[in-house]
Amino acid sequence: MSFATPVTQFSFPLLSLTELLQGALVLALLASVLMFFRPLLSGLVRALVLTVRPRPARPARGAGA
Repeated sequence: MSFATPVTQFSFPLLSLTELLQGALVLALLASVLMFFRPLLSGLVRALVLTVRPRPARPARGAGA
């Protein structure tokens, strides 16, 4: 029994053309919404990272001068 025998026994239902088009449309819509709101989403991610792991405070400027 080779490796290809069990793999070829599975039958995958073929998607119709309308289901493929609908899936592609949903993916394109999701990608466009993510691209449009990318600055907002990246700002939210930065804010969440800063709340979990805040940056250390800067030393006072001119303290060594």
